[in-house]
Amino acid sequence: MLNDPSRKLLRILQNFSSLNGRPPTIQELARKTGRTIGQVKMTLRVLAVEGFIEWQPNRHHELKVIQGWEIKVRK
Repeated sequence: MLNDPSRKLLRILQNFSSLNGRPPTIQELARKTGRTIGQVKMTLRVLAVEGFIEWQPNRHHELKVIQGWEIKVRK
């Protein structure tokens, strides 16, 4: 189960990407969430480890939100 900041960031990623056709920048995410860039990066790592997104810090422009039917169940 995700904590509130992670859920908020995931919701922003889903909405932003569907409206703009690209993932938001780290700076845009920090501004929209009111968090620091470091906090945003840490939350993105958590979302990636949990399987909610595909993300590599050095290739942020390729960030992909994994849809519910695509999520792999962790064992």
